[in-house]
Amino acid sequence: MPQSEEVKKEQARLRMKKMRNKGKTETDNVTLGVTQYPAIIHAITDPIKRRKLEAITESLKEFNQEKNVRYGVYGPTFDVVGDLLEATK
Repeated sequence: MPQSEEVKKEQARLRMKKMRNKGKTETDNVTLGVTQYPAIIHAITDPIKRRKLEAITESLKEFNQEKNVRYGVYGPTFDVVGDLLEATK
């Protein structure tokens, strides 16, 4: 019995969807019970990295460049890092 074009397209679409999702479950994209914190939080709480950040912040303030330099690629600028360091003393 010949199938219509719409039925064939729907079956092909379902096959492709199944192949793309092979081995995945609905919860694979969700990390349950784990919170990701920004890297700056880890650096501020680490005593060695904190001292380095304080030195870098002071050096950038001397040259008035704290707003032009970021911690990481998309991280906060060092004027914000300086504020965070002061707030968490």
